[in-house]
Amino acid sequence: MTNLSPLEIAHREFQRCFRGLDPVEVRTFLEGVAEHLQSLLKENLAKEERIQKLESQLESHRGRENELKEVLFAVQHMTDEMKDKTQKEADLIIKDAEIKAEVLLERAHLTMGRLQGQIGELKRQKVLFEARVRAAIKLYQDILDTEITGETGEPGKPEGSGAGS
Repeated sequence: MTNLSPLEIAHREFQRCFRGLDPVEVRTFLEGVAEHLQSLLKENLAKEERIQKLESQLESHRGRENELKEVLFAVQHMTDEMKDKTQKEADLIIKDAEIKAEVLLERAHLTMGRLQGQIGELKRQKVLFEARVRAAIKLYQDILDTEITGETGEPGKPEGSGAGS
């Protein structure tokens, strides 16, 4: 007696007995049960449609969720790759800057060494120049002393510096 439709309930005929039930009352009751069963079936059908719709939406949301997870994973992967690439670029820039600094420092040391050599050469030339100037001054002094001595006859006394002149 399962799966009775409202139509089967409404048209069900019963055997009559001598002292049986009132057929009108039974018929009225069966029609009420059939109507109630019909409304329950409609409600059940509406709920099944709603369940299917919700399940469809749920499946759609699960699909979107999976897509979002994949996108988030891809973005995370790209972010990690970008961080790694940026770190490598930064390391290369630092290394390049260190190399350039070393080259500049080496050039500065070479320039300093060259300048120190030039300073040493200039000091040597100054000493030589001073020695030549002193030698020239001494030579001129000796010449003057010789001229003065030759004119006065006395060494170291200039002419006209005598006491009686």
